[in-house]
Amino acid sequence: MNFLRLKYFAAWPSSLLVFFLVALNLFVKGVFLSHTSLGGDEPFSVYHAQMNIASIIQLLAEGNNPPLYEIILHFWIQGFGISEFSVRFPSLLASSISLLFIYKIGNEFLNRRIALYASVFFIFSNYQLLFAHEARVYALLGMLTTISMYAYLHIIRRAVPGPADEVHTSNEKGWRPVVLWAITNALLMYAHYFGFFVLLTQFVFLGIQRPILLRVWKKIGIGFGITCLLYVPNMPVLIHRFMEASGGTWVKPPTGLESIYNMLWVFSNAPVVAVCVLMLFVFSSVKYLLYVKKARRNPFFELVVFWFVFVFLLMFGISYTLPMFIDRYVMPAAMAFPLVLGIAVEYAVKPTRYRYLIPGVVVLLFVATVEPNITNKREVKATVAKLRELKTDDVVVFICPDVFDLNFVYYWNRSYFRAYTSKDKMYQLLHSENIYPIHSAAQIDPLQLKKFDKIVYLDAAADFQYPQNGVRASLDESYRLKDTHHFYEIFKLYEYERK
Repeated sequence: MNFLRLKYFAAWPSSLLVFFLVALNLFVKGVFLSHTSLGGDEPFSVYHAQMNIASIIQLLAEGNNPPLYEIILHFWIQGFGISEFSVRFPSLLASSISLLFIYKIGNEFLNRRIALYASVFFIFSNYQLLFAHEARVYALLGMLTTISMYAYLHIIRRAVPGPADEVHTSNEKGWRPVVLWAITNALLMYAHYFGFFVLLTQFVFLGIQRPILLRVWKKIGIGFGITCLLYVPNMPVLIHRFMEASGGTWVKPPTGLESIYNMLWVFSNAPVVAVCVLMLFVFSSVKYLLYVKKARRNPFFELVVFWFVFVFLLMFGISYTLPMFIDRYVMPAAMAFPLVLGIAVEYAVKPTRYRYLIPGVVVLLFVATVEPNITNKREVKATVAKLRELKTDDVVVFICPDVFDLNFVYYWNRSYFRAYTSKDKMYQLLHSENIYPIHSAAQIDPLQLKKFDKIVYLDAAADFQYPQNGVRASLDESYRLKDTHHFYEIFKLYEYERK
């Protein structure tokens, strides 16, 4: 009985640490959760998440993302509404669950110091903070990636040789990790098609580690079979989307090593941190390979590093044919980055008296460069507020590109945004106020334009979406540019009056 009591109280420090880390993550990433405007693709997710489940599935079958995130957001909105804070909170919650599993992976398969370092790097990552502030699928993708890897590590634990060339004899009994792995992987692929990179990483690692494969093939096979059965309903959609994506995407191909460095910079908050991270990666890798005997190498360390390197470089390489190497799409690799960096700082200096020097410096660099109020570079709210000042009954408004419509309407009139059953209805309401989302100058009616002496043109990166839109050129012919208002980063309001 005394032993049980001691064991119970011994777990308290670790539990308190985890609680503190999760609370810190919620605070750092949540304090400015609703400060930036809902922008980019966020209004798309929020608008369509208001629909019924069947409509969500049908709509997204023609899009680039599976429907899981919008279905979750659908039920969340029913309870908590569509404010910026409300629709972003599920992403903040997913980020905090990710942190929990990053710590658990570090603590259970690496060591407690690495778990702590990785957790701090994750909490103070501007990259992770940005997606915790976004009402999109990417924080969920990251969360499911870490849970999948955690379950996968538990499946293979009994089969992985330990540092002394012994097989682990942990109490990984039963099929719970297999069931968790199978369900999580199905959810992962229902969240985003790039979730397949996580499964591919796990299978390639087993292919390389044949002794492990021979011990776990039955559980892996059954688990994968369950995943496939759960994913059968979306398989035709996956094939259709893959065929369409093979024709190219809007993403630009990478530019060699510069793209790799830039992505590491994104993961590391700032250039000076990125340089330190690169040096640590190189130094620790060389030290590990040269000075750690093969019999003493930790296979879990190697799996975590393989997870990051394989996904990162595979997506980079594929991007020369099918571009996908941008920050949000590499989320499956980004979830391994804090753990790999934790391993690197752990191996950099071994003498006990200097053990915490390099980790302490890197932690301070991340803390010093974090931006809790990070901008998403989409000041939609301020742009619409200025347009509201300029809009009177004798002013007509044109908005290009037309796909900016949901961004605009969310801040122009929330009741219009809630008219989600029909976009035609939303457009009728806008047209009644002489507001016209367009994709080119050809949609401007010259006869209608004669009714107005003043025009406001909202340019939301129109040239990027429609390079030959010709709106500015058309307006310049008949009207005089009176004033221009620029909003960081890509929005411009042009005030025109008749010549």
